[in-house]
Amino acid sequence: MDNFTPTIHPWNQDIWQNLTLESERSNHALLFNGDAGLGKRDLALALAHLVITGSHNQSESLFNGGSHPDMHVLMPESEIEDNLLGAFAKRYLEQHSGKPKKTISIDQVRRLSQSLDTHPHISAHRLILIFHAETMNRNASNALLKSLEEPPANTLFIIVTDELSKLVKTIRSRCSLVNFRQPDHASAKAWLELDGSLPSSDIDTYLSMSNNQPLEAIRLFRDDYLGALKTVFTDVNNLWMCRAEVTQVAKNWQSLGSSKSVDILQKLATDLLRSSLSESPESVFFPVQKSWVSSVSAKLSRAKIVLLHDELNYAKRMLATTVDELLVLETLSNNVSKLPS
Repeated sequence: MDNFTPTIHPWNQDIWQNLTLESERSNHALLFNGDAGLGKRDLALALAHLVITGSHNQSESLFNGGSHPDMHVLMPESEIEDNLLGAFAKRYLEQHSGKPKKTISIDQVRRLSQSLDTHPHISAHRLILIFHAETMNRNASNALLKSLEEPPANTLFIIVTDELSKLVKTIRSRCSLVNFRQPDHASAKAWLELDGSLPSSDIDTYLSMSNNQPLEAIRLFRDDYLGALKTVFTDVNNLWMCRAEVTQVAKNWQSLGSSKSVDILQKLATDLLRSSLSESPESVFFPVQKSWVSSVSAKLSRAKIVLLHDELNYAKRMLATTVDELLVLETLSNNVSKLPS
């Protein structure tokens, strides 16, 4: 692997300064909280590199190779990629023949706990990075809690979540909370223009769709989110015009990607609600569909839009489990079809 180069985004500089200037950290566990696309993972990995390697040449080479014995990473199997973090995270995966799991399992946490019985092997400190911590169920959370309540010496936990409310309170109470905030629109746009990952003409559109989160805007662009958006909007319109069957639309959404489809529908429901409350809402997720949303929202019951929000939140939770994906989408498609009635 290439040598690791820390990445600290300009809107996170204050956080970086606060964490690196502390001569002694006040807590053995940091909890990074904020929406996706704000650079939490990059900053967590940069901090881990700083603490683990120091000026130790052997630590640097082991870190770059994804094999440092004092660096430990947990994340859902479905999120593991062929990169530096993936190399560390694969150490705690269980062998199975099914689909990649979308949660951090209790077995992963138990394997981690067993590796903490000894002192750090090479470095002065040991680092535990946990990404998508909100995917741990109650049993996995309780297993981790034991290590947080009686932390091994010279060990720092960095726990990262996109959804703080889903993390059990006992985990939250054992950590120092570090909140990540998105930059203002002008700063985010200026950074994206310099970065060059998005065409200048698309920056405003993708910043709106990503809720002003620059890294998420880049991810959505690379994932052809705008194309997916048009597909989902067409499906919704066809359901309402009785031009499509519920089951076929559900299959379309599954083919498109269930999580992506639900995310688009959640943002659509939010835009519909905003438009029903104000003729000119200050912000919308989908400015490219603003006139359509405005026209449709005037014909829908606000109570039904709120109910759809709840149904979408439930569908998102179900898709994170082993429940039949197509069944969840068929139920959702059926609920969407009834919205205008």
